[in-house]
Amino acid sequence: MESDDQDTLQRSLRQLDELFLLVVVGEFNAGKSAFINALLGLRVLEEGVTPTTTRIGLLKYGPGVHREAAASGLDVITAPVEMLRDINIVDTPGTNAVRREHEVLTREFVRAPTSSCS
Repeated sequence: MESDDQDTLQRSLRQLDELFLLVVVGEFNAGKSAFINALLGLRVLEEGVTPTTTRIGLLKYGPGVHREAAASGLDVITAPVEMLRDINIVDTPGTNAVRREHEVLTREFVRAPTSSCS
């Protein structure tokens, strides 16, 4: 087996051990956070008639609902939802946002390698 092929195989095997990452992206104030709350069966994320998501939110399993600012523009949010043991969910500020920096956060996150979220 070629060295490049072996490297690709090893990288693929490592990725199988990582949690699945579901990234929710859409226009600002389109109901992304409400969708995630409904999916989780628990109101973890703030919802409102005006845009409420200003940072990337990475949802992971944890013993309680807790939000902590991490890297620039990223919040790590934990919740005691069994689904989050197998999958991490990302809430984004959205595209076509009124505040350009919110759209930049969304576009940069989607473009970034997912391994930077662990």
